[in-house]
Amino acid sequence: MKPNTTSTALPRVFLDRKHASFLIYLCCILYSTAYVGRYSYAANLYYVMGDLAVTKDVAGLVSSFFFFSYAFGQLLNSWLAKYYEPRRVMTIALSISAICNLGIGLCPDVIIMRPVWLINGIAQSMLWCCLLNMQSKYLCKEDIGRAIIWNSMTVAFGTVTCYGLTALFNRMGLSWRVMFYFSFALLFAVAMLWWFGIGSLEKGVKNGSCIIYDPNTAAKELPKQPQNAAKPSPAKLFTRYFVPPFVLACVAAATCSFIRDGVVTWLPTILIEDFGVDPSLSTALTMLLPLISLLGAVTVRQMQKKLHGHMLMEGLLFVVATLSIGGIILLYSARLAVVTLILFALMYWMLMAISNITTSVIPFACRNRGNVGGVSALLDSCCYLGSMLSTYGLGYVADEFGWMSALYLIAAIAAVSIILCAVAALLAKKDGVTKEIL
Repeated sequence: MKPNTTSTALPRVFLDRKHASFLIYLCCILYSTAYVGRYSYAANLYYVMGDLAVTKDVAGLVSSFFFFSYAFGQLLNSWLAKYYEPRRVMTIALSISAICNLGIGLCPDVIIMRPVWLINGIAQSMLWCCLLNMQSKYLCKEDIGRAIIWNSMTVAFGTVTCYGLTALFNRMGLSWRVMFYFSFALLFAVAMLWWFGIGSLEKGVKNGSCIIYDPNTAAKELPKQPQNAAKPSPAKLFTRYFVPPFVLACVAAATCSFIRDGVVTWLPTILIEDFGVDPSLSTALTMLLPLISLLGAVTVRQMQKKLHGHMLMEGLLFVVATLSIGGIILLYSARLAVVTLILFALMYWMLMAISNITTSVIPFACRNRGNVGGVSALLDSCCYLGSMLSTYGLGYVADEFGWMSALYLIAAIAAVSIILCAVAALLAKKDGVTKEIL
């Protein structure tokens, strides 16, 4: 049956189950690899500080350069994403990231690393919006649900690979630079895999060999409307109704990432300096965080069955995260490494669930109304604004006042985030569009 050419809010042609799975897995491989090229510096931060004899705030500033350019790039991508051709843009972006990782491995000084990692942030900022736009275009509603789960796993796969190899190379007595050489080879190889894999998929779409058209299935995804009903209004982010709750959602995204990436970046150093854990073991233990975070997407799916309102869900998750950091502060003086790590893992679990809502669930909720990639890029830019502030800010606070002061700062930000989400949830109920999306 030929596709219906009638204009709708959703594409009426989707990939069949087999090829939808191929696209989901390929996206998972690509973005997991992107995390390796993104976290390679954070994973080696302790070794960089020791080898180049720099302080925490100076070393952390390199990561801040990445987060700044990533956030700025995502802000641009929120408007430009709909014009990108995913196959070409993502291949070029991942290749540039590969070259930047090679550059860090060759850099003799932290100051030179800053512009290199700045470029890496710009390149990587193009990936997420393109990935979501491609999935939104080709996947039916059922496959979108699977894609959200697999997308959430990428941070775990990428972080475990990055931190695991860093610990392995350190245990083998190899230089921290080896991780960057490995990242270069891996990122470039996956860039080529993406180029040829998506090329094959797009050929199948053109000749009709890998697509399905089921008007009954497609109709279920669209709200039932009279024949003369107007199309769903686009989810414009700057109308007088949408601004207040969406701005609060953006701020909550930033605070979540401030805490999340601060923990990932500095937890190995905390375990080494305050708990006396061996450096390679500390790095390996940090890998437990992203493994726990795999539960984040599952948690969100279960909450969606019982609760309505994405900001309400985020607020409840922030409550648990705040209680976790409170427990860490209360037990910190006892230097219980295992208990502290468990509490960090619980907090990270909650934060990854919030991140899943922010960067996947909310953007896909806009599928009938606008540019999924654009909404995700705007929210993701706010996430990385928080990440930018955390790496330098927490490093500075730790250098000046100690890690306990940094933990108090994290607890305060988490508590404020609960209020932000509560207010956003109340404001979102006042309009039909925001109620549906937030």
